[in-house]
Amino acid sequence: QNPMSAKRHEQLMTGASTGLLVCAAAIAAIAVASSLGGGGAAGELVIDGLAFPQSLRTAGATQQLMGGGTRYKYGAVKVYAVGVYLDSGGVATLKRSGKRGQALFDAVSGSRTAKTLLLRFHRSVGGKAVVDALRDALKGVSKPLVERFEAALKAVLGESVARGAQLYLTCKADSLYVSDAAAPGQTVGGKGLCLALFGVYLGKQPVSQAVKDGFEAGFAALAA
Repeated sequence: QNPMSAKRHEQLMTGASTGLLVCAAAIAAIAVASSLGGGGAAGELVIDGLAFPQSLRTAGATQQLMGGGTRYKYGAVKVYAVGVYLDSGGVATLKRSGKRGQALFDAVSGSRTAKTLLLRFHRSVGGKAVVDALRDALKGVSKPLVERFEAALKAVLGESVARGAQLYLTCKADSLYVSDAAAPGQTVGGKGLCLALFGVYLGKQPVSQAVKDGFEAGFAALAA
């Protein structure tokens, strides 16, 4: 566990956990897309001005956008938006479970089916700032595994993350695929890493409440 994780993440990418949310049930609705900042191209939904695909395929599995939100710095500066994706098997299992609230979020984080966090950046930011913030937000992960995660992020992000850049963090079983496109770029294997990574956004104290709320709204609409 990293006792300084919350403080460090707040120093580097702090801000209000508010943001515009998206709902899976509204993926095809142009009016909803417009209210979120403008309609995207066919097959896309806009989250606070950034386009996200309605579905993507990584780790050999097609995954559906469930919801998302924006991560702010100092309550005003948009850093990145996050889209949360689940494969159909994972969605079906969660629907059958009947879980809601934190039990649902924990089940998603612990699921071994394919799931992805897609980060799209509103502004340019140093690669090190992103790496440090994500690394230090992890909880309950061994130091050697954290170091491998850090190395994979550095290899993909480089020195600087440009405005509009994207970062795919795809988990399947105990493997994490890190890339800046739909194809995997770096693979990190190790028990507990995916659980901790999704916990950064879906845990009891998420770094962005907007992402968590966006996922919950999307899942609720899908399961209705």
